[in-house]
Amino acid sequence: MKILYSFLLFAFASGEKFRFDNYTLYRIVPENVQQIKILQDLQNTDLSFDFWTDPLPTSEFVNVMSSPDKKTILEGFLNANDLKFEITMSNVQEAIDKENVKTYTRNSRSLTWDAYYQLNDIEAWMADLAATYPDIVTSFVGGTSYEGREIKGLKLSHGSGKRVIFIESGIHAREWITPTTACYIISQLLTSDDEEIMAAARNFDWYIIPVTNPDGYVWTHTDFRMWRKNRRQVTSTVYGVDLNRNWNSNFMAEGVSLNPDAQTYPGAGPFSEPETRTLSSFIRTIADSIDMYISFHSYSQLLLVPYGNTTDPLDNYEDAINIGRRAMGALSVRYGTQYVTGNIAEAIYKATGTSIDWVKESLRVPLVYCYELRDRGTNGFLLPADQILPNHLEVMDSVIELIHQAKRFGYMNSGSGLQASIVMVALIVLKFVL
Repeated sequence: MKILYSFLLFAFASGEKFRFDNYTLYRIVPENVQQIKILQDLQNTDLSFDFWTDPLPTSEFVNVMSSPDKKTILEGFLNANDLKFEITMSNVQEAIDKENVKTYTRNSRSLTWDAYYQLNDIEAWMADLAATYPDIVTSFVGGTSYEGREIKGLKLSHGSGKRVIFIESGIHAREWITPTTACYIISQLLTSDDEEIMAAARNFDWYIIPVTNPDGYVWTHTDFRMWRKNRRQVTSTVYGVDLNRNWNSNFMAEGVSLNPDAQTYPGAGPFSEPETRTLSSFIRTIADSIDMYISFHSYSQLLLVPYGNTTDPLDNYEDAINIGRRAMGALSVRYGTQYVTGNIAEAIYKATGTSIDWVKESLRVPLVYCYELRDRGTNGFLLPADQILPNHLEVMDSVIELIHQAKRFGYMNSGSGLQASIVMVALIVLKFVL
C-alpha cells in the first residue's frame, strides 16, 4: 500500500487506530502528457504518497494524499515541475471524524441513511430483515474471506422462476458509500410504496451482497480508514490483494502492479483469494438466471461496462451504453449529478481482472455495469454524511431506469428466461465471430 509504512507498522504494533491528523489531500491538474508522465513516475517510485486517482492521459486531475512530514517535499516537487494544484482537504482526519458512524439499534429494525455502519451492524440488520420478511427475504452466503468471515447477502424473491438482478458491493474496503447504497436498495425493495420500485421487487429475484470484502471493511473501521485491499499477508511486512484485480479475466494484463505494496497488486494468480474464488463459484451456480449484474464502487461518478483491456466496442457494447446513458439521465434529474458512461478502458483507465469483466466474459450475463459513485474528487472516499441519502435516491432512480430501458431493448422480461436466453446465445455467437 502506497502510504508511509513506518507509521503503519508502528500503529499496528501498538494496537492503536491509525490517525490521519494533518494529512493533506491535493488536487493536481496536469496540463500535458509530460506532466502526466512525471506524476506516473512519482507514483511508481515513491510509496510515501497515496494516489487516490491514477495519473492518466485522460485525467482532468489527480488526487494525492500526503502525510504532514512529506507535504513540503510534495509541494516543492509540484512547483519544480510547474504542476498546478490546490488543497481540497487540509486535515483528512477531520473529514474522517465527520463521517458519522452509527450503531444499529435492533429495536428500530432500520438503518438510517445519514450514517455509515460497521460490518456487524449491517449483518445484524440483514438478519432482522430475514426474520421480519420470511416469505420474501432469504439469507445466503456468497463465499468466505481470508480471515474466515462469511460473505453474506440477501435474496429478495416474491416467487420462484424469476430472472435475477445481482448486486455486489464493498469489494474495495475504503469505499464506504457502496455498502450503504446496497443496503438502501434492499430497504427500498422491501418497504417503498413507489409503484416502479414495487414492480421491480416483484418481477425479479434480487441477490445483494453489501460487503464483498469483509476483512478489509472491518480493518477500515478498527485500524486504518484508507485500506483498500483484503487482509492476506503477502510478505512478512505487507498485507493485501486488490480483489478487483484478482478475477480470471485477462488477469494481470492491465492496470496492476507486481509490487505487493501497491494498491493494485492482483495476487499470485487468478482467483488466488478466497473472496473471489468462493464468490465466483457461487455466482456461477445461478449464472443462467442473471439478466443484470451491478457492482458498486467509488468514486468518480461513472457508469462503466466491460471491458478494461480494450476500448473496442465488444459484445453488446452499443446497447449497454445506450441503456446506461438513459439511466444516468434519470439519475441526474433529482440533483443534477452528472455521470459519464463508457467501458472501463475508455472512461477511466485500462484495468483487468475485475469482477464485471469476468461476469461478462465467462458467464455471458447480458447486462453488466459498474457504478463509481459520488463524488468527483472533492471528498473522494470520505463522502460526507449529508450526501449519503442524496446519493442513494439518485442511484435508486437510475437502477429502476436501467431495468426499464433494458426491457425496452429486449434484455429483460420479468420472470421469463426465454428472451434473456436468446440474447445470451446471440452474445456467445458474437464472441466467437469477433
